Amino acid sequence: MPEPSPLPSEDPQVADQFAAPEGGTSILAKVKILVFLALVIAAECFLAWLYLPSASKTAEMAGVALGAEAPAEPAADQGQSSTPEDDLTGWLEVDLGEFTVMSYQPVSGSTLRVYFHLWGRLHETDHEEFLALMEAHLHRFREEIQFAVRSAEIADLTDPRLALLKRKTLERTNKTLGKPLLRVVIFDDFSMIEQ
Repeated sequence: MPEPSPLPSEDPQVADQFAAPEGGTSILAKVKILVFLALVIAAECFLAWLYLPSASKTAEMAGVALGAEAPAEPAADQGQSSTPEDDLTGWLEVDLGEFTVMSYQPVSGSTLRVYFHLWGRLHETDHEEFLALMEAHLHRFREEIQFAVRSAEIADLTDPRLALLKRKTLERTNKTLGKPLLRVVIFDDFSMIEQ
């Protein structure tokens, strides 16, 4: 068996090199570390401040004019128009069709059947353009509506206002048309059966 080599602590010269300083780390070294960390944090905050947009850019991105008063209360349902009922001049309701959508729910092992009649509200100046785009994209339009319903959660379908379903349907249909012509979608005769 080979002879064990001496450990560094057995050699007095090597032991002095590995020995810790008698007073530990000096206070000056701790202060240097704290100052360095404070400078790094201050530099990161300054860089983050540089990337934050100004108030005017934030308002521009939000599409709001500076100085304009914010609405007192946000609309409860973004799919619903915030115009009062007596201010409906210039708006039309168009029939978007009747739908029957079946969707299999793998979690519960059941099938949902959803029946509804869909209406849309648009400005009368957009009516001719809407009819032309609707005729050109009718099948894609219907598919997007069916996709929005099939991808909805049970909670969205049982919501009395159908708020999320309206928002998703409105977003998908306007994307299909290529322009935000529809302003509101209205679900009429909505029923859902789970089998």
